[in-house]
Amino acid sequence: MLRAVSVLCGESQSFLLYTTARRDAYKLFRNTYASASTSSQTVLTSEASQASHSPSVHSPPPAQSSPPPTPPSQSPRRSWTVAAALALTASVGGIYFFRKLSEEEKKIISSEDAPKKNVGPVRTPIPASADQLPRHVQFLLVGAGTASFAAMRAIRSQKPDAQVLMVGSEYQLPYMRPPLTKELWREPDLDKVTDLDSLTFKQWNGRVRSLAYEPSAFYTPVEQLEERGAGCGVARGWAVRRLDVARRRATLEGAGGTHTLTYDYCLVATGVVARRSAALAGARGAGRARTLRTADDVTQLAARLAGGDVQRVAVLGGGLLATELSAALAARLKDTGKTVLELYRESSPLASILPSYLAEEAARRLQEAGVTLLPEADVVDSIVVDDKVLMRLASGAEVEADYVVECVGTEFDPALADASELEVHPELGGVVVNPELQARPRVWAAGSAACHWAPREGRRRGGLHDHAVTSGRRAGDNMLADMLGTAPAPYTHPHMFWTDLGPDLGYEAIGTIDSKLKTVGVFSEDAVTELRAHAAAAGEGDAGGPGEGAAGAAVRLEGGAAGGRRYERGVVFYLEGRRVVGVLLWNLFNRMHVARQVLAQAEFEDLFEVAKLFALHEDE
Repeated sequence: MLRAVSVLCGESQSFLLYTTARRDAYKLFRNTYASASTSSQTVLTSEASQASHSPSVHSPPPAQSSPPPTPPSQSPRRSWTVAAALALTASVGGIYFFRKLSEEEKKIISSEDAPKKNVGPVRTPIPASADQLPRHVQFLLVGAGTASFAAMRAIRSQKPDAQVLMVGSEYQLPYMRPPLTKELWREPDLDKVTDLDSLTFKQWNGRVRSLAYEPSAFYTPVEQLEERGAGCGVARGWAVRRLDVARRRATLEGAGGTHTLTYDYCLVATGVVARRSAALAGARGAGRARTLRTADDVTQLAARLAGGDVQRVAVLGGGLLATELSAALAARLKDTGKTVLELYRESSPLASILPSYLAEEAARRLQEAGVTLLPEADVVDSIVVDDKVLMRLASGAEVEADYVVECVGTEFDPALADASELEVHPELGGVVVNPELQARPRVWAAGSAACHWAPREGRRRGGLHDHAVTSGRRAGDNMLADMLGTAPAPYTHPHMFWTDLGPDLGYEAIGTIDSKLKTVGVFSEDAVTELRAHAAAAGEGDAGGPGEGAAGAAVRLEGGAAGGRRYERGVVFYLEGRRVVGVLLWNLFNRMHVARQVLAQAEFEDLFEVAKLFALHEDE
């Protein structure tokens, strides 16, 4: 019989079945977590204590006397005295004017309309001029990311003589994005990279991979694409501004000019843009905050962190990318004296997707990795004083950092869709498509740019790597099916993602992963330990005697108090009624095929029995 710990979690309570009850577990966890959360690395002060640092508080101007009367010419001594008085008055006035000017400059840095500093080198698009672009292509793929690359692969694998043009605003070849917040940060020379196409990273298994999907030699030079009639070219540093769907025409713009071409079939896979925090406008204006969405962003951030003016970097956000990046930066900056602070509105990182006890476990892992956590921190404003970013919280406190990375989500840019009269979903964003991912005649959409129909969930818009691959592939298949006159296939692939928080914790998930759903977690008993045991093993002492409980009893613990335990390996089922709609594998790998089968069947009498399929006792 499977020896396991089962946790049924709702929004405000959880039930735990275990062998021996320990009523003091949550008390021990609460004390441990509270002490870790108030690290001396976090600068928190009240409004009153920060008044002297605020540039909006001015010292009153020095009092000035009325100008003296005009001195009589017959008294040299009196003239000298008056001249001295005038000089003193001018000096005091000058000091006051200089202080006012300095204060005004500080105000400018914190204003909404602060000018952004020009960052990054100026690059030349490829091809360099509009007259080198083709006049017509068979397949136009708008966007040069993962979804477009997957569509291209699908098209050319079935039709090797297809003519494909990918158009992307970035200046490098199509590449994978997941390593941007994980493995890429383990590369020692990341801050010195100048050729983005040469970026490589080492996987956890030690294998070195190129960030780019294919080298330059794989692609056909864009200026030769029309002459050759077959192949795939990538127009880099160019953007499609408008589609004329009726005439099958596209307008491209770039530093090399404006160009119009015609196409037979078109895919919109423009992806998303990083959301900006309005509260960080002041920090951005001073060049002290940035988002992280592209490989160029990564290398520029790495170079900035390598400088001596950044000792503390703050990551704003508590989602997947923010937690991945925080863990990766902490590992990179270890033993350098530099620190990483992650601040977020929620009570725990990943609180929107994980049940509370696993969100608390993720918080502990991040702290062990060297990340200082600041939960329930709502940043409402920022200013820069003496090259320090002061972030004001809704509570009135202030947090100080040298640099801030914004990881507060992404959003769909509707500019192309609006200009092309493509329907955009008003709430979810993205181009509205049918089950076959088609938006208009001979126009499809894929990846995070597509708002598609899922059989069970209804309308949804995916934003992660696996969805980009599978939806891009399906769109490519269906575009080719339209050309060949065969039946298209619907897109029914459930969304899947994976993440790592350092070398000792990773998890994969598929389906609907939402912490608001009821969950059933099943963990191998040998993979669940009390926090007390870990504290004692680390030489931190005993926090008190355990509470006694009957073996096998059901104990009710309020507020997700199951977080008093450490979870190493298990499976979590997300439920809507009796149906399993999502599966999360916590430190379990190579079992996604089992999770897909569970989602396909959906309803089960005993999830304990289902958990046996995942071989919880085996590490691999």
